[in-house]
Amino acid sequence: MKERIGIIGGGIVGSTAAYYLSRAGYRVILFDEGIGQATKAAAGIINPWFSLRRNKPWYFLVSQGAEFYRQFMADLEQDGFNDGNIFQVDGALMIRRSDKRYTKDLSQADEKRPDSPSIGEVKTVQASDLLPLLNEDIKATYVEGGGRVDGEALITSLHQAIKHFGGQIIHEKAQFNIDKSIITIESNSTKETVDRLLLSAGAWLPELLAPHGYETDIRPQKGQLYYLQDNAWENKHWPVVMPPGTADIIPFNNGTIIIGATHEDDQGYDLSIDEAKLQQLTEEVRQIAPQLANYSIVKTKVGTRAHTSNFDILAGKVPEMDHVWAVSGLGSSGLTSGPYLGYQWSELIQHGHSTIDPQSFPIENHIIRI
Repeated sequence: MKERIGIIGGGIVGSTAAYYLSRAGYRVILFDEGIGQATKAAAGIINPWFSLRRNKPWYFLVSQGAEFYRQFMADLEQDGFNDGNIFQVDGALMIRRSDKRYTKDLSQADEKRPDSPSIGEVKTVQASDLLPLLNEDIKATYVEGGGRVDGEALITSLHQAIKHFGGQIIHEKAQFNIDKSIITIESNSTKETVDRLLLSAGAWLPELLAPHGYETDIRPQKGQLYYLQDNAWENKHWPVVMPPGTADIIPFNNGTIIIGATHEDDQGYDLSIDEAKLQQLTEEVRQIAPQLANYSIVKTKVGTRAHTSNFDILAGKVPEMDHVWAVSGLGSSGLTSGPYLGYQWSELIQHGHSTIDPQSFPIENHIIRI
């Protein structure tokens, strides 16, 4: 009989891992309280290839994550859990501050395309030609392979698939214990023994590890976004827009445009709506798409991202614990790298190896026994 796998945290990493392991016949139990979860509150842009970050391990994850989305969606479709609205590729428009950056984008595309064929065509365009809501004087780099993902729709489909393949999902807060190498997970309603455990609770990882004598270098970051709606925007296949600042414009083909999200490092785990922060997003949008600034907000979402102090991703086996792994610190790139990390952990469990090099993500730098 295959192993019993426990996962605490049902966001993008934990749910992807649970999907692939339950699909492979493992006995999976996923604990997902869901409060403040970043994935459900997010709409993500999958267009990582042009970042100026020089962190090579981070770039490996996000670039591989962008490529993996094609396989990921094909697997969900094969299993009957992808309606085509979770992940859509209609291109991305990157608005730059200087002509030099537009030139750099073109050279970066040529350098990275051999390892990242999903980039597709890249060119400098008049932005309003592809999204008429933008000011006519705005230039942009157009990336054919840029996509968008609906975080809540993805989690919903993954949870349906997990249950379909026999996995359990417990929507409760959980803690774990280890006694003589036996791992147990306990919530209000159940106590389960598992053979392997993944801690993928995002910004709540410190809370899971503190009772075991660990100090965890994870801090919360609040993110808010909002929805606009107009039936006239349906089926336009407009690209996403990445301007300077935090007010990304993410059109979906159902007539929704999502604006956001904020990056608030001083609000802890607060999940309340801050109208002033939303107004700041609107003012940023007004500079490039004045029409959108006049629409009424129809819906808002708030989530809590996880960051390490140096913005490295935390991924690996928990020091001095057998059969317990942790993944956290993905920040605002979580929807890009998260599925790939979850899939690779499932590969590690199934086959004993993955493409994630532990030396590139030294978990002992972020989880320390005190």
